[in-house]
Amino acid sequence: MTQDQKDKIASSIQEARDELETALAELEHLPIFDSGAIAFAAHALHNYLTVISGTLQMLSRSLLSHPDPDVQRWLEGLLKTTDVMDHTVNQLMGTAADSGPKLARDRVDLAHLVRRASYFYDRIAARKKIRITAMPEGPMPDVLGDRLAIAAALDNLVSNAVKFSPPGTTVTLDVLEEPGRLICSVTDRGPGISPEDQKKLFLRGTILSAKPTGGEPSTGYGLAVAKDLIEKQGGRIWCESKLGQGATFSFELPTAPAGSPAGETRRA
Repeated sequence: MTQDQKDKIASSIQEARDELETALAELEHLPIFDSGAIAFAAHALHNYLTVISGTLQMLSRSLLSHPDPDVQRWLEGLLKTTDVMDHTVNQLMGTAADSGPKLARDRVDLAHLVRRASYFYDRIAARKKIRITAMPEGPMPDVLGDRLAIAAALDNLVSNAVKFSPPGTTVTLDVLEEPGRLICSVTDRGPGISPEDQKKLFLRGTILSAKPTGGEPSTGYGLAVAKDLIEKQGGRIWCESKLGQGATFSFELPTAPAGSPAGETRRA
């Protein structure tokens, strides 16, 4: 990569950052729940993510022959995370306009998504001395849904599990096959959730009594977003927990009919 190319990339990123800062500054002068403010910020975020994605793709091509294989894995992880975030921002723009974007109906390898989520969160969890294990074993059927929407919902569940788990514990990701459906579960060994809090788990903007163990921020929107994404794909999401005994968040999605066209089978 030439110095001129590097300068152009740096300039594009700076321009995107300036746009984002302007958008955030404007929000201070608008009502907190104003849909126009939400759409404005979402569009600025979308532009920023587009620049970041293009930059990462260019870096990935430039570093294709790098001797350290971790470099490509890190870049791939950043690209996939940017992809998921862009999908979330598009959802936000659609919500602000009172019409959500159409979700795809593709064959999706759910077990593959779970293994990748385990890999990408392993480094974050390690900072808190938390171990992540992925249990999916053997071949499993695909589910029918939107790959990015599933990945975004799974991201919320794994992120929460790491956020609320104490150091030295394990977060377990698993996929089980049942007739006509697959069930994905994320289990932590955190403080558990009281019956009172469980009643409002999936409500937007709800801050629960349990606090993140590493001082991480909590907006109260992640689970509501996950619920919306899963239910729009014909699925269901729920939680099983007792105080002092951790929590298991699970969602189910319908399996793709045997022999149905593969369509655009996309990997995370």
